[in-house]
Amino acid sequence: MNIDSLNMEPDAGGVIHKATDALRADISAGRLPPGEKLKVAWVRQTYDISAASAREALSQLCGEGYVDAIEQRGFFVSDMTSEVLLDNTRLRAELESLAFRWSVAHQTPEWRAGIVSSHFLLKEAEAAMLDNPARAIRTWDDRNRAFHMSLIANAESPALIDLVRDRYDMTRRFRIHAYLRITDSDALRQRLQHSAADHEQIAQAALALDADKGAELLWAHINKPSGAS
Repeated sequence: MNIDSLNMEPDAGGVIHKATDALRADISAGRLPPGEKLKVAWVRQTYDISAASAREALSQLCGEGYVDAIEQRGFFVSDMTSEVLLDNTRLRAELESLAFRWSVAHQTPEWRAGIVSSHFLLKEAEAAMLDNPARAIRTWDDRNRAFHMSLIANAESPALIDLVRDRYDMTRRFRIHAYLRITDSDALRQRLQHSAADHEQIAQAALALDADKGAELLWAHINKPSGAS
């Protein structure tokens, strides 16, 4: 038996999930800048978890691209580069468009209802972003993620869906930073309106079962230069 497993909290899964969310939020908001070393002891103390849970949380964030594990040196907040964003965005656009086509091919009433529901919740979050972006950004990104995942939920390929989800999560920081950098309310409103218009058109294409139009709109939406799709 691994010694670390003996030192984990009784509800280790819940504790790790909570700590991972907190770490992810701190990195996304820039409170933990790129290149900063994340010592296990510091993570344990800051997020009130065991050392084993801290290592597990850091390992999970390595898989999402938030943290780098460097042999003999430890864990560090990963760099945010335009090359990383472009690589993950292009791949996500291709994979998500394909998964959308497959979902349309296997469409069901439940799939269409899921799109309507997730789109409604996303529109509420988009409105909240106009009032207080810093407070609403996490909810917006979660609902944006839920909407995009609902579009491909019927692809009947767990492997493809997992790949899309991973690419979305790998670029989460870029989206959050792209919005939080906007200080002009008119510019923020314009970006949100453009994004909302894209979502509306994509949702309508999905409900109309127009695979070609929906895939084209989705690809263009994800590949927008703003990196906030």
